[in-house]
Amino acid sequence: MNILYIKHENIDKIKWDLCVKNAANGLIYAHSFFLDAMNVNWDALVLNDYETIMPLVWKKKYGIKYVYQPFFIGSLGIFGNVTDQTVNQLLKAIPVQFKYVDIDFKENLINPEKINLENSQLKKRTNFLLDLNKKYDAIQNQYKRLAGRMIKKALENKIEIIRNCTPVDVIDFYKRNYETEHKDITSLDYNKILGATNVAFETGNAATYLAKKNEETVASYMVLKDEKFVYSLIGGSNRQGKNLGAFYLLTDAAIKDHADCSSIFRFEGSDKNGISFFNSQFNPAQVEYYHLKLNRLPWPLRLLK
Repeated sequence: MNILYIKHENIDKIKWDLCVKNAANGLIYAHSFFLDAMNVNWDALVLNDYETIMPLVWKKKYGIKYVYQPFFIGSLGIFGNVTDQTVNQLLKAIPVQFKYVDIDFKENLINPEKINLENSQLKKRTNFLLDLNKKYDAIQNQYKRLAGRMIKKALENKIEIIRNCTPVDVIDFYKRNYETEHKDITSLDYNKILGATNVAFETGNAATYLAKKNEETVASYMVLKDEKFVYSLIGGSNRQGKNLGAFYLLTDAAIKDHADCSSIFRFEGSDKNGISFFNSQFNPAQVEYYHLKLNRLPWPLRLLK
């Protein structure tokens, strides 16, 4: 088993993207165009000739390099031919220069009973996936009653859906209405996801939505899309939008636009009760994925994490 640590400038992007595209477990977040457009530092672990790959998105603070999960990226992990053995070997191959690792792995990648990694912790998290390989009416008929009521309420209040707005419209609305709630997301983080979604929008890998009431935006939404998945990326409502069910209507619109295809809608859910509850109203399947923390910090810094 030949695993190489490859710095960003030496990654073969053609082989990298081919691996992500062909992998049953591939995600759009792992494509080089998305990571590059996010303007993050990223290197890689590569097994053999790009048979299996693992992006390492990193930062440096106080002279210490660490691998982290960027805001707005649902999960990353390991892509390609994956077994319990390759997972363990790749995790152990993370260079010792990265003193702390704090990342999410896509579902069905980590078997916690098979992980043998010193100084590591795994935490179970929840996501929701909705099969879009059905007619829209069949999908909508499976919504829970609250989702149906809120969509009806939005329609009765003449909420207008605007499609194909610019990504900045969606992101700016979200930032204005959630900056107090998400104080840890900086302007730089918003600029990074704006850069990535501008590229995705231009290549047909993103869809955007605004909900308007009397020409005022009350909710916004953006999804990413590729051959396998539709990804709930960023969205929400202001106070009026919440009262009128506007985000229920936009989520339904995104599902309707991508129904009757072979894709799966990834809600990229949260363990926060309110978000999980909202996602569950569309009757998706609940899946588990794992968050990994690997702490190699020297004592006493280790105690702080």
